[in-house]
Amino acid sequence: MNKSLAIDTSTTRLTIACENNGIFFEHSTDDCVDHAKNLFSNINDILVKANLGIKDLDFISLGIGPGRFSGLRVGASAVQAMAYTHKKNVISVSSLSNIALVAIKQFSIDKVVVARDAGNDRVFFGSYQMDEKQIIKADSEDTLLKVKNFSFNKTNYYAVGNAWARYGQHLSNDNIIVVDGAEHLYPDAKVMINFAKTRFEMQEFTEPFNIQPNYLIEQVTN
Repeated sequence: MNKSLAIDTSTTRLTIACENNGIFFEHSTDDCVDHAKNLFSNINDILVKANLGIKDLDFISLGIGPGRFSGLRVGASAVQAMAYTHKKNVISVSSLSNIALVAIKQFSIDKVVVARDAGNDRVFFGSYQMDEKQIIKADSEDTLLKVKNFSFNKTNYYAVGNAWARYGQHLSNDNIIVVDGAEHLYPDAKVMINFAKTRFEMQEFTEPFNIQPNYLIEQVTN
């Protein structure tokens, strides 16, 4: 049984999901410029639909980036406030790994590289694959790369993220297959919950005031 809330504010898509014992409730807003504007009202609305209060939750999951500076800060502050006040477990999740898991489920693939535009000819980059227990694992830490320095030698990986459309001539190589519509994949809070359940069972918690958004750079405008 599971009662949980998940939030990702790392991109221009706000995604929130709540599960109440197998029943999911979701909210998303595209082209979200100011995540702070309606974040708590959206969280409240989705909890009301799920017939849950924050006090009822087993855990709260947060996408910690890398991504937009302002969005990550807002998301982290909101989760810190809720989790600290109500003494809830927090599970922090890489936003790039979330995108990779969305791609894995949507396209039935098992090796994914994610590249999102970080501005100024730079990308946020992560590489992931499913292990023998069908748990997504990072090949290395998420990183910030200059497109001119991009190099990737592993084989049979599929590529998603909005950087491939913008910087494809620099990023693409024979080891990578860019998925059709790669630029339209974003973090998904419902997918995050299903991944976070495993982390919950392993008690991989983050103390509310130890939440560290993975900014990588000081500010991202897109």
